[in-house]
Amino acid sequence: MRYSLKLATKSDTDFIFRLKKQTLKEHIDQIWGWDDEFQRQTIEKEFIEENNFLISLGNDLIGLLEIDETDEELHIVELEILPEYQGQGLGSEILQDIIVKMKDKGKRIRLGCFYINKRALKLYEKNGFKKYGETKTHILMEV
Repeated sequence: MRYSLKLATKSDTDFIFRLKKQTLKEHIDQIWGWDDEFQRQTIEKEFIEENNFLISLGNDLIGLLEIDETDEELHIVELEILPEYQGQGLGSEILQDIIVKMKDKGKRIRLGCFYINKRALKLYEKNGFKKYGETKTHILMEV
């Protein structure tokens, strides 16, 4: 494993906002319009400490993994990696580690991906995720 995960805390919400702005702003802007203050408030209001993990590569903080786990499934709420660390196989490595752990527990893994985020869709499909539904903005996928 080249990366490490550490539980995020409320003090990490500024990093999470900056990360989201770098990774998702263009998609959110196209769909609903981007508003800095709204995004900050949403992150702070919806932040659940035990569901958010900071992703590090060596000493570099490079991303966020937000999950929501039930008895039946693990929902990947967010998997965001700073643009300069994308394309290096880290997303696939994280997804494959999750898939192995959850399959051992007999759980399915689900996520939603913006229709317009072609790079993320390609990553999820490459790692075995298949479409099971859709919303106005997202393709719903599972493995």
